[in-house]
Amino acid sequence: MSLMKKYFDDEFIVQQKNKLLEMRSEVMNKIHAQDKEDITVPPEEMIEEGDIAQTFLNQELSFELRERELRRLREIDMALAKIDYGTYGICEDTEEPIGRKRLEKMPWTRLSIQAAEQEERDGRQYVGSQRAS
Repeated sequence: MSLMKKYFDDEFIVQQKNKLLEMRSEVMNKIHAQDKEDITVPPEEMIEEGDIAQTFLNQELSFELRERELRRLREIDMALAKIDYGTYGICEDTEEPIGRKRLEKMPWTRLSIQAAEQEERDGRQYVGSQRAS
């Protein structure tokens, strides 16, 4: 029996998987929309230095938003993979179950609230599936 099945019933896992799939679809749609709306101004339309600076700032913001969405997509995909492997809802740090309410609010979370707080106190954070100091 997987740890996931030990702590969570099938109905909860199905609900979480559906929630994650819906979130994944939303993120993919946002990324696709950003691709179409990326801010590009032809050089002949950039008359003043202020126009050029504003365009670069807008592009920088667009890239930051896209990077944030890609990170979120990776987190969602990892959570979906954990469902398939039977490890969903198990803290990567303590190997204890993550609270059900926490999973309902953040279905992609990999750490229990206690482990996340400890990571924050220690000044560490997870990057992908690797710990960074």
